[in-house]
Amino acid sequence: MAVSARKVAGMASPDANHANHAPARELLRDAFTRLIEHADDLTDGLADEVANYRPTPEANSIAWLLWHSARVQDVQVAHIAGVEQVWTRDGWVDRFGLDLPRDDTGYGHSAAEVGKVRAPADLLSGYYHAVHQLTLEYVAAVTAAELSRVVDTNWDPPVTASMRLVSIIDDCAQHLGQAAYLRGIVPQAQ
Repeated sequence: MAVSARKVAGMASPDANHANHAPARELLRDAFTRLIEHADDLTDGLADEVANYRPTPEANSIAWLLWHSARVQDVQVAHIAGVEQVWTRDGWVDRFGLDLPRDDTGYGHSAAEVGKVRAPADLLSGYYHAVHQLTLEYVAAVTAAELSRVVDTNWDPPVTASMRLVSIIDDCAQHLGQAAYLRGIVPQAQ
């Protein structure tokens, strides 16, 4: 992470910087920590056959929902933080060994592509935790100026870092909720 120019120049003390931005940091840390707690609940005791169960041929599996949630958080947080995704940086792409493009996140997946995402709970959990660590590192240094910074001009209005973070939280919460529902309806024979 790059250190802000204001801190380097001594314009703001660390205590003042922390006090000014602590509420935003705490809110973001809490929101992202809730996501990883949901992921932990989902992967705890998750058998492979349950992780890969699809109630219909077109439906997403728990494994796909967890993988996709971690991927979208990873790719978007890495982009706004200006760092490499943990997917590639830490070799998760090779550990998963999916028959998909290396930079795939799951957006627009066909039913056949969803079926290619099969992974054991420990791998899904390990990757999500690595993404969570990246996220916490970014959030720990966030400032009001950073949250206001435009990170994507492809939308009207342009997307700021804060808007992107809210979008990530919303997207991941929905997918993790879908996975929790799916885990609850998996037939007992599974």
